[in-house]
Amino acid sequence: MDALARSPLCLDLALTATAAELAWIAALCDAGDDAGRHLAQLQQLQQQAGRFGDEQVWYPYEVIERGARRLHPGHEREFVACMLLWLQALSQGRSSVLDPRLHLDDCGMDIEALPDALRDTVLDAFMAAGY
Repeated sequence: MDALARSPLCLDLALTATAAELAWIAALCDAGDDAGRHLAQLQQLQQQAGRFGDEQVWYPYEVIERGARRLHPGHEREFVACMLLWLQALSQGRSSVLDPRLHLDDCGMDIEALPDALRDTVLDAFMAAGY
C-alpha cells in the first residue's frame, strides 16, 4: 500500500485543492465540531505534501473519511481529493471504518459518474495502493 505514498501524481489534485474546496470538506464535520480546526489541518496537510502527521488523527481525518464516502453532486473535486487523502492515510497505516476493497465497489457508480480525468485519477490511486 505504500505505493500511493511514493506516487505524488496521485495526490496532485488533493494538494491543489482550493480554499473553497477545503472549506467545503472541513464543513463535513459533526454539528458543533470545529470546522475551523479541520480546515487548518487540511491546509497543514497540503503543506506536508499529503503526509499525515501523528497528531492528525481526528483533525482532519474525520472529514476526509466522510468526504470519501460518497459523491455530492457539484463537489466532484472534493470527493476525489478526499478519496486520494483517505488512500494516503491508509498507506500510512491509518485504520478506517471503510474497507477499501468494498468501498471501491460501493462507490463504483459515483466513480463512474466523475469526469474522465477525475475518474481515472481515483482508479489509478486505488491501483497504486494495491486495491
